[in-house]
Amino acid sequence: MKWLEEGHDLHIIWFTDGRAGYRKARKENKLEDCEETRITEEELAKIRLAEANAAGEFLGVKKENRYFLKFYDSELNKNIGKAVEQIRDIVKDADRFVIPSNNNKHHDHQATHDIAVRIAEELNLKDLEFYVYTLYNPLKAQGDHLIKIKLGDLRFKVYEALKIHKSQFYSRDMGWQTDAMREVRRQRFGVFHLKDKGKFYNF
Repeated sequence: MKWLEEGHDLHIIWFTDGRAGYRKARKENKLEDCEETRITEEELAKIRLAEANAAGEFLGVKKENRYFLKFYDSELNKNIGKAVEQIRDIVKDADRFVIPSNNNKHHDHQATHDIAVRIAEELNLKDLEFYVYTLYNPLKAQGDHLIKIKLGDLRFKVYEALKIHKSQFYSRDMGWQTDAMREVRRQRFGVFHLKDKGKFYNF
């Protein structure tokens, strides 16, 4: 949102379709049993994609800059090569990527990281900045590689964007995680270039 305010041409790529969103919660008995959750994974995928698109609209990302590749949720690691080819023209002139951390317990997030690094190497994007956000692992970036971005009142807009993903709130943990967003004053990122690959735990 800060970059949009500064006039940057922002693009968002959704790699997966969200169809597996209820699997783990249902298995762990953390999914609300109601009409909205008694649906097929195909139906959930359509809902999740629509919610993501609506959130992108709300955040101010232009329609033509929102991409949905629709790989099956939880199977992105099987489609890394295909994903790289599909995003090649989208990212060929990019100067920044925002990606999940490396050594990631979430298979789709790890695959997203791997796709981003691989396409940057293939396109020789030596000046590209990778903004790496932490998910499950501590961000072990040091010195100039670790930055903290103050959110200020933007955190309230992030909160509203998260609430657009209504289907996620049938999982018990999602509510308190979203509410906590209103209290987050800053976000940490590791900022790297290709030359830093392998020198840091999360890149």
